[in-house]
Amino acid sequence: MSIYLRNAIWWTKFTSPDGTRIQQSTATEDRQQALEYEAMLQSELWRVHHLGDKPRLLWKEAIIRFMRETQNKDQANEIRLFRYLDRYFRDLYLDEIRRMHVDAIIQNKLKDGASNATVNRHLQKLRAVLNKAHKEWEVKCEPPYIKLLKEPKKRVRWITALEAQKLIMALPPHTADMVIFSLETGLRESNVTLLRWDQVDLSQGAVFIEGDDILKSEKAFVVPLSDKAIEILRKQKGKHSDRVFTYKGKGVRRANTQAFKKACKRAELENFRWHDLRHTWATWHVQRGTPIEVLQELGGWSDYKMVKRYAHFSHQHLKQYVNQAQSGLATNLATSLNFRQ
Repeated sequence: MSIYLRNAIWWTKFTSPDGTRIQQSTATEDRQQALEYEAMLQSELWRVHHLGDKPRLLWKEAIIRFMRETQNKDQANEIRLFRYLDRYFRDLYLDEIRRMHVDAIIQNKLKDGASNATVNRHLQKLRAVLNKAHKEWEVKCEPPYIKLLKEPKKRVRWITALEAQKLIMALPPHTADMVIFSLETGLRESNVTLLRWDQVDLSQGAVFIEGDDILKSEKAFVVPLSDKAIEILRKQKGKHSDRVFTYKGKGVRRANTQAFKKACKRAELENFRWHDLRHTWATWHVQRGTPIEVLQELGGWSDYKMVKRYAHFSHQHLKQYVNQAQSGLATNLATSLNFRQ
């Protein structure tokens, strides 16, 4: 008999037709179900070896492989997305995923009040797994057509210095430090929460952001630190050997928490998300005269279009041109008036 118990779960162990030793969990405590799973697996491997069929892959196996191969730095968010998708695909093989499943996800998320952007994040993750399986893994998978929902133009929500002060005062100390650091550096949430001491050089006054850490770019870049940002980092010294920002001795995983949302409410900030701290940082820079090209470097944007949306917050670069259209008129008017006199 090639199945055996391990911690109350039946496992299978046998040699496949190509000589490979197979040993894996059947994910069941029921012996009969385990035997049926083993028979199905052996039959599938026989077809792969003798008939050239592509092997099948379960969704739950696919996401484990996907996460292992992609090594997304923001795994907490990725896990949340997969946890939701798992409701629909947990026991399905990739080749069993149909358009009706995609439609169900869209309808249910919208019914729950999710925005089109939130729905799209789930669809993009599903599409990424299916495309990788189809193009790279040589397994049975025919991805259904997945069309993303239309999203409104990305808003630029920012707050004034006074509003920022009210928010900071309403926050617990560990979150307040992260907010101040975000407003001083413009770093994204995951770059702040997952920041490690080996990325920090206080002597140079800089933080090094690795390419894989950046949401919009694969290039690494250096973030110069303001005096206030350095002060915040020094406050965190000695709290953790690896992670910079902590809570109760452990590295922080998320910042956009219920505590942050409640603080926004107390500070009377409506429709304000953690990512809007980055918008605020960029807006303040432009309002104080930082050139857009410099802002692009400071913020690590690879696409100029992404940073150009902040340009309308400053009119300084237009001042030198405003009188040009009037200069001819002013001269002619003065001449005309003198002539009349």
